[in-house]
Amino acid sequence: MKYFIGIDGGGSQTKAVVIDDTLQVLGRGVAGPSNHYVLGPERAALNCEQAALSALADATRLAHGLTHDDIAAWGFGLAGVRREGDAASMRVYLGPLVNGRPWVLDTDAAVALSGAFAGGPGIVLSAGTGSIAYGQDEQGDRFYADGWGPLLGDEGSGYWIGMEALRAVCRHADGRGPQTRLAAPIFNALNIRDCDELVQAIHAASSHPKHLTREQIARLTQVVFDTANSGAQVAGDIRERAVKHLGNAVAAVARAVLTRHRERDMIQPIAPLEIGVALRGGLFEDDFFRASVGYNIGERMVEMKRDYLPLASWRIVRPQFDAAVGAALLAQKEVFQTA
Repeated sequence: MKYFIGIDGGGSQTKAVVIDDTLQVLGRGVAGPSNHYVLGPERAALNCEQAALSALADATRLAHGLTHDDIAAWGFGLAGVRREGDAASMRVYLGPLVNGRPWVLDTDAAVALSGAFAGGPGIVLSAGTGSIAYGQDEQGDRFYADGWGPLLGDEGSGYWIGMEALRAVCRHADGRGPQTRLAAPIFNALNIRDCDELVQAIHAASSHPKHLTREQIARLTQVVFDTANSGAQVAGDIRERAVKHLGNAVAAVARAVLTRHRERDMIQPIAPLEIGVALRGGLFEDDFFRASVGYNIGERMVEMKRDYLPLASWRIVRPQFDAAVGAALLAQKEVFQTA
């Protein structure tokens, strides 16, 4: 029996699993975030280690005597390692954790897709603190949309929704925008009194007790959703724009996948694609939001049929496994490829 550890690390938390070669999950562990842009590579790696050790301890309930030395391979899927320079920085700190065993480092989007489609091709839309759409075809070619981080992108993410809500509250306060029912519940959630305190909290140093983290701002998504459900127009508009941004990201990836497929089809006719789209991340725990994004994606796919029919069909699918298991599957694949 071989054992594998998979680690899914993002801007809010790090999840780890231990699986065996039958894909049974033996243990799970959770630790703090492991996005090196937020914490730095050393602290990010420490949280990966903490999550892995927690998963190992949990796994001993089913696999008695299991230790760090019994792990055949490790898989890491981390936010912020899409570019090689970032990945190289993390490898320095992750390498000592694996005890000389084979290991693979990829993006959190890649392990999410690996889990959602059990290693097969498809498109995954991740929407939590950040957001990204990622696709991979049968030839292993990769396609991304958004995932540019909170300053340049991540549109439709929890952080984006939270910031849009804060901006709406400020526009209400000085008369530049419509009145909104978001102000009171947001101030209550953040334990502040008014926009002046909000400015101080936004710009406070990270060491300051009043500093607002990305995660705190992203958690305002639930305030926005609750307020929108009560019929509030501003909150509803923010939610609707988030849905459209996420639909745009999936459509961009789908177009890239289909364009590449059409290029290959022109060289040698190949079978039409059936593209699965999986939704994952904390925002999709809200049933209305999940349904709205799914419907929006469906509309985009209908529009694309004019250009790509009969090259492909689409469907929204439920992920087969979570992203941490997806990371473990990449580790398992690494062992089989090097055997």
